[in-house]
Amino acid sequence: MEKHNYDAGLPATNAPFNLCVRYGDLIFISGLPPFDEAFSRAVREARDEGRAIPPFPNPPFAEQARLVMDNMKKLVEAAGSNMDCLLKVIVWLRDQRDAEEFDRVYRTYFTSREMLPARTRIQAGRTPMDCGLEVEAIGYVPRKLVHRSAPGRGRKVRPSARRK
Repeated sequence: MEKHNYDAGLPATNAPFNLCVRYGDLIFISGLPPFDEAFSRAVREARDEGRAIPPFPNPPFAEQARLVMDNMKKLVEAAGSNMDCLLKVIVWLRDQRDAEEFDRVYRTYFTSREMLPARTRIQAGRTPMDCGLEVEAIGYVPRKLVHRSAPGRGRKVRPSARRK
């Protein structure tokens, strides 16, 4: 098996890590902060020129959450998967009072409650550059997607079938 890195065209900050790594059928998404193109460029230029990193502009929390989740979706899809194939998500919030707002945004990225991954959500002592959140994930790439009707209570949900 080979290791493959994906950036899905997301703006780089020249940090010393890859945004998404696929190894076999597993995908690992690095902690994603809510950095848009303009802020990422400012961070990258500051790092390249040896200047201090600029302060985070701190847009409304819902915008930050959507940007992070949109970027995660782009990375997952670039690696050949989809959001329903995430197995574990870890969320660091700057302020736990944003938890309900995060959940409202987060739920919209999955097809059903049954497809939600396991998740840990905690308040961080400090997030990168004091942004509202950072989110990381582990998932898999399905070998073959199975089309199914909505699952009933108590039935197993299988988003993929493996060929032998």
